[in-house]
Amino acid sequence: MHQQFVPLWLKRLVFFLLVLCALPAVSQVAVTNVRLNVINESAVEILYDITGNQPADSVYIRIRSQTNGLLNPAPQHISGDWGQDVQPGPNRRIVWRALENGFELDENIRATILVKVAPATARKSTGPVPAVSADTVKRKYRPGGPEFALLSLVAPGVGNIFVQSPKPVIAHRLGITVACYGLMAYGLVERKKSRDDYSLYEQQRNRTAAQPYYDRANQHHHRYYLATRLSGAIWITDIVATFIKGVRNQKERSKTAEPKISLRPGYQSGSPVAVFHYNF
Repeated sequence: MHQQFVPLWLKRLVFFLLVLCALPAVSQVAVTNVRLNVINESAVEILYDITGNQPADSVYIRIRSQTNGLLNPAPQHISGDWGQDVQPGPNRRIVWRALENGFELDENIRATILVKVAPATARKSTGPVPAVSADTVKRKYRPGGPEFALLSLVAPGVGNIFVQSPKPVIAHRLGITVACYGLMAYGLVERKKSRDDYSLYEQQRNRTAAQPYYDRANQHHHRYYLATRLSGAIWITDIVATFIKGVRNQKERSKTAEPKISLRPGYQSGSPVAVFHYNF
């Protein structure tokens, strides 16, 4: 019997070609550089870099809050580079419209990017893709309700700071506080001067000597009247504006939040029943 031997160099060449052809099939999917931003206190923007993924692979997110645990974002409130057909590259973007979904961004949250690798004959399984997360860095501001009008009742302009969105203009509101108190103080000083001049007017023995004191008392009283009325008008306007804005904020939150009580039909032991569901 005659045996034929394959040269060693030919075996190595075949092995090298097989490895070269298999490289695309075993490429690892990698998600890196995940960043998390909040847009107008109502939506979450998630940026990430991804490499090695194929069009059939599925990218999805997992969001967990500090106090409520794992959240369940509805797909209709998520847009951007998620699901299938995500192009590999840097700065992929996902936006979750949290407020529309019934979630308020008033605490720290963590977003995790995960990739489900699609099975294929031309692609060997590479195992689970490591999840990469990003956290919000601070507690987010949430505009207040009509109760802050009581704060404006004590300090005009201050209550309005807490109902503004997305960012309150603090310097402008404190300017209202200074203006109201300043006008009120000026008016009270003018009233005292008016009373002092009127007392001097009453002490005079003849009309000619008394007239200048009467005129000055009148001028001080006029300034007192204008200053205090203007201060009161600004004060009341700020209280009403704070109350209206707070009511709108409250309605906006209740409009986007999920209902606490729901009623749906169901079955129990083969009989139709009404099922009440209450969310705390």
